[in-house]
Amino acid sequence: MGTTRSQGEWVALESATMAKVEVRFNMSRCSIPLWAAAGLSIGCAKVDEAPKEYESAVAYVFSHFEDEDPTELVDTIDFLDEWLVGADLDAAQEGLAIQNLSNSAVADLEGHAHQTSGLEGVSLATESRYPTCTLMEALTQYSFARMMPDVYITYDREFDEGRDCIANRDCMWAEGRVYSVADWGLLGEVTAERRIQYRWVQTAAGWAFLQRWWLTDVSTGTRLGLTIDDQYYVGINFPDGNGTRRVHASWLTMEMATGDASSGASKQLIKNWKKDASDL
Repeated sequence: MGTTRSQGEWVALESATMAKVEVRFNMSRCSIPLWAAAGLSIGCAKVDEAPKEYESAVAYVFSHFEDEDPTELVDTIDFLDEWLVGADLDAAQEGLAIQNLSNSAVADLEGHAHQTSGLEGVSLATESRYPTCTLMEALTQYSFARMMPDVYITYDREFDEGRDCIANRDCMWAEGRVYSVADWGLLGEVTAERRIQYRWVQTAAGWAFLQRWWLTDVSTGTRLGLTIDDQYYVGINFPDGNGTRRVHASWLTMEMATGDASSGASKQLIKNWKKDASDL
């Protein structure tokens, strides 16, 4: 494990590694983030339902993210590693619909009174050519406002702990909060407040990292009555050859003046994750 870096060293490292990672969020091609545009779309393609063992595994990681003893988390990641082969891997790489989280999974989360009723959940498995340490560094050290300047008007991320030690595994846990204002084009400016968490666990495949976030307040847009009452996300990232197998899962409720947009938004998340896989 490396030494703890100073703030100045992280700034220099960010510029160097961003070039290495080749972050190409070419958002100028569309003024509305893709999953926001889902609220305006009609007739989205059907997403196949996930097998129970798969959706139970991703929900378990979200629900037990903070478990002090990581044994069951490690067993769950090892299961996913073994499960994601052949036809099951092919299906997960196309995108799967997953059932709602349980009330107990969100009851103690920081923020407003969280709900699970009406959630739409989806999951996707992708593959990154980068090792887990590089991905952790990109997700925790870089400014998303710099990576996606055409989207984020404001992206303020503050860590309560672990910011300077999580990327090089000098610590196993980091958490903080994000306040963002994003330009969603026709949908206006969308404000969001999130709680973010990261942790390392050692699995049969090697060091894996988990990421989790959720909205701590209702996210709102300035046009078309857009509101996202709740959104929950978990990412499971474990070594796969020289790269990383990534499993994304998210559950959300989204409303617009035109009605419930949750289904379209959740399906568009799959398209976004597939697109992002070409970069990270």
